[in-house]
Parts: sequence; C-alpha cells; structure tokens
Amino acid sequence: MILSFGLHWRVDRVSWGYPKVAGTLLGAASRSRKARPVDFRFQRGIYALYADYELVYAGQTGSGNDRLFNRLKCHKTDHLSERWNRFSWFGTQWVTKANQLSTDTASIGQSVEAALNVLEAVSIAISEPRLNLQRGKWGDAKQYYQYWDRNDGEDDEEDDG
Repeated sequence: MILSFGLHWRVDRVSWGYPKVAGTLLGAASRSRKARPVDFRFQRGIYALYADYELVYAGQTGSGNDRLFNRLKCHKTDHLSERWNRFSWFGTQWVTKANQLSTDTASIGQSVEAALNVLEAVSIAISEPRLNLQRGKWGDAKQYYQYWDRNDGEDDEEDDG
C-alpha cells in the first residue's frame, strides 16, 4: 500500500523549476550529504499540507496523470497558496535498485492487518495526535528525507523535518 514516504518537507527546499525546465522533488534514504537523491515528483498516494507543523489540508494524487509534484505546485497558486510551508507525502511507488521511482503499482495488495497498520501509521504521522505514544507500524514502507542543495548558504543546523 504505502511503500515510501516523506515527513514535514519544506516548500522552500523544493526546486519548482521554471519555463521549459522541470522541477524536482528530491529525497534520500538518509540525511547524509553522500546520500543518492531520488526524484519523487511522479509519486502517487496521499499528502498533507502544514502551516509550520499544524495540519491545514489533506489530499490525494495519482488519478490519471496527476502526480505529487503537480498537486503541490498547484497549491502554491490556489486558495491555499499562502497557508502552508511544509508537506508530508505517502506514496504507493517504491524506489528501485537503480535509485529511480518505480512505475509499477500493481503490488499494492497486502493482508488486512498489514494494511490497517499502515493506515494507522499514516493517520498518526499526518495528524500527530498528542495522546498517541506509538508512532505506527510502517511495514515495508521506507522513509525518505528531503534532499536539497546544501551549498546555497543555508545553515545545516536548522530543523530539516
């Protein structure tokens, strides 16, 4: 069901592109500077938008040709444009051995117990209820951390979600 995810990525660390140059939505399996980035812009799944860490919107992507990057980019100019600065995403596509986003989503099926564990984990990650002590059981899902050009003068000591 959910095979990769990213939590509380910052909007200002996304490369949104410009005319005739596609943007990227980069993540890596670790926070190391040597980690190999993966472009998640074509990810399918669900996502949440936050004002800092307060949940303000939840949506889905993957219907037809609509993908994560396009949905997020639309929200930068729609009625939500000035109301969010972070996002989390939960995707149905995995990262291949070649460090590329998979195109196959046919193997989403899993046991009811495993599916419920993942749904609970996503719900907890999105809403962060203050009384939940458990963070959820992600099964085979792998977390990816936002990747950005650290040579842009930004202080690495800042919280990188």
